[in-house]
Amino acid sequence: MLFGGVKQVVTIEGMKCMHCVAHATDALKSIEGVKSVNVNLEKKEAVIKSKDGIDPESIKKAISDVGYTVTDIK
Repeated sequence: MLFGGVKQVVTIEGMKCMHCVAHATDALKSIEGVKSVNVNLEKKEAVIKSKDGIDPESIKKAISDVGYTVTDIK
């Protein structure tokens, strides 16, 4: 099945290890409307796929709640 939704790339500062990746992934997956999340430690970014796009403030809050900082959303 092809994904016809919205892809958002989020730059995240503060992740140091795979546990950080797991925390960020869980936080982003908990946002209503998120279909998939792929967090990359080396690139310091997460790719979020959703049907209609996720409000940037929701993304920032979810990430800050687990101790990291969003520096950019594309």
